[in-house]
Amino acid sequence: MNRNNKRKINVVHLVEELTIGGLEKILTTIVLYLNKEKYNVSVWCLREGGFFADELIKEGIDVKVLHISTSRNPLNIYKLYKLLKNRKFDVIHTHAYSAGTIGRISAFLAGVPVIISHNQNVYGHYNKYYHFMEWLLSHVTDSIICVSDMVKKFTNETQGIDTKRLVTIYNGIENIRSVSGEKTSDLKKELGIPVNNSVIGTVAQFSGKKGLGYLIKSASILLKHRKDVNFLLVGDGTTKDELKYLCHNLKIENNVVFAGERSDIPEMLSLIDIFVLPSITEGLPLALLEAMACGKPVVATSVGGVPEIVKNGLNGILVQPKDPEALHGAMKELLNNADMREKMGHEGRMICEKGFSSRVMVDRIEDLYDTLFERKTKRH
Repeated sequence: MNRNNKRKINVVHLVEELTIGGLEKILTTIVLYLNKEKYNVSVWCLREGGFFADELIKEGIDVKVLHISTSRNPLNIYKLYKLLKNRKFDVIHTHAYSAGTIGRISAFLAGVPVIISHNQNVYGHYNKYYHFMEWLLSHVTDSIICVSDMVKKFTNETQGIDTKRLVTIYNGIENIRSVSGEKTSDLKKELGIPVNNSVIGTVAQFSGKKGLGYLIKSASILLKHRKDVNFLLVGDGTTKDELKYLCHNLKIENNVVFAGERSDIPEMLSLIDIFVLPSITEGLPLALLEAMACGKPVVATSVGGVPEIVKNGLNGILVQPKDPEALHGAMKELLNNADMREKMGHEGRMICEKGFSSRVMVDRIEDLYDTLFERKTKRH
């Protein structure tokens, strides 16, 4: 980048919280991979910190918790405006709706030169007010990062946002380390899974949009015919009790393991023979990429950006959402064909290595920062 001013670019990432989740993990990866010789990087959490906030602090990143509980209170907008005005950031990079709303309003008022929003999903559940706010705020946003072409299409067509403000940058993941067979056996014992049983699993936030109820219903169909399979659900969220109750009603609770939130995702994925993502809506799911990077065949619903990474019949099987029978058929096909599982797992790993690495993602984000900052400084 040709700049007369050789000082570092001051960047702040704004997010509601940094608990365990896909969005939070992506933010953490971006912050850790950004070139510290070019950028001074801070992370501000509106409401609370969490697991990934602690990880960033350990790595020496400047993390601040603002204790702002709502983005609609004008006093909170003023509070954030004052903080941004005092720090004189060059770039603000917001993540998700709450941070994106209050962050962009406050940054615009504070005169932050470059304003970027990161769009992780197809937000079909938003009401007209939310879509209107996204459209309105797009006029003070220099660029909106969309994690898949489908998210970009949705943002343009449903929210009416000009494509010149939209850029697709796929989520990227770090190399997944392999886990020994001995470690896998120990984990199975810890979770109460018979060592010789096959494991079908998922890693997800327990919410309605993840469609986990449909996975449990498909599990009950499969378990009527074979008992040598366990289902592993890693995560937590608002629908956990409902999902456990469904397992009890279907009398399959002995074959379904709720592992809770875990930080050892590579180890959890190592247990899984088939990864299933039954989502109703998605952007570009991180857990799906991680499963592919671990060489796992996948069954996923054909929603959002999923078909951009899962090629039906090559590295996984795509089915329609909200269809337990279709999920069951795909899982049964893979369970009965070890060669297919191995080939699909290999293809998935290759796809990840070629196009979905953390380095590729962050290089593209750095290019975006540099281009936008240079454009703004030339104007002044």
